[in-house]
Amino acid sequence: MKKNTQKNLLKFFNIVLMALAWFYLYSQIKNHQSFFSQITDLWNELQKNRATLFIIFVLMLINWILEAKKWQILTKSLAKINLLQSLESVWIGLSLATFLPLGNFLGRAKNLPKKNRFDSAGALVINGGLQFWVTMLGGIFGISQFFELGNYLTFLFFAFWILLYFVGLCFYNKWSLVRTPTTANLIVVGEDTKNGRARKNKIVRQLKFAEKVIIWLQKNLYFASQYSQKDILKTTFFALLRYGVFSLQMILIFKAANFSLSTEKIIVGSSLLFAAKSVLPVGGFLVGLSVREATALYFFGTLGEEKVVTITFLLWIINIGLPVLVGSFLLLKNAKRKNE
Repeated sequence: MKKNTQKNLLKFFNIVLMALAWFYLYSQIKNHQSFFSQITDLWNELQKNRATLFIIFVLMLINWILEAKKWQILTKSLAKINLLQSLESVWIGLSLATFLPLGNFLGRAKNLPKKNRFDSAGALVINGGLQFWVTMLGGIFGISQFFELGNYLTFLFFAFWILLYFVGLCFYNKWSLVRTPTTANLIVVGEDTKNGRARKNKIVRQLKFAEKVIIWLQKNLYFASQYSQKDILKTTFFALLRYGVFSLQMILIFKAANFSLSTEKIIVGSSLLFAAKSVLPVGGFLVGLSVREATALYFFGTLGEEKVVTITFLLWIINIGLPVLVGSFLLLKNAKRKNE
């Protein structure tokens, strides 16, 4: 009876998670009704070039396959998962991230053994850090072109950013795990009364919890420092490919929609947009569409195309919205599989 109750609760929880993901998508779209007519016009324009539109959807899939490949490489010491399982984990994480602060971590850890799930935080940090480095590498190009910094200053920025990567590559695995004091070594002094003993027990419990958190953080930092240089280079390579897929999507959708910007300006604007989203205080999936649109409007408007908001919104639907829906279905499917 207890086992059936747990299964039913798990199924109900997964249904709630899926419903929340759908509600989030609905609320995001509802809050941007002013763009519906523009998006409809853009979609009609894209229908005239269906081959390009098909390629944009294929690139979306390639983008997430590359992300799944990165995750597969970084978690191979925790579990031997295939590319499809890794892709499933990434999409579930994306879906959970719509409404849970740690949703991306929880979703990606779903296909890992239970004993290793909490140790995957280090892999997530390395994954995000390498993608951030690649994004900002492209951002340097966009900034240099947008503000006309000149070739010499641009070269210095590129050289510094690349040097920073290789210095990190050479020294990151030199980190060591520092031992932490255990609660057994800590002496709690206080009066030997009922209230005093209660306070002691409370303090000991708090210390034990803090110790567990610190040890968990250290384990993940240690785990993150143990990758081989080959694995780091592989992950960086796939991150570069993923950035290239994003940029190619932007170029294709601008051209298919007959926007007036040149290819160079599209690359400059998209690199600035990607960089801005990476350094915003509210990062990742939870960046509001209004912030995304304002950023796109500022950069591309300055470059000469103010209709870009519809482009970024449509790409959000293709690159994020659709995978979130797929991830929510996979979440429910996993729940049903466990109940069988």
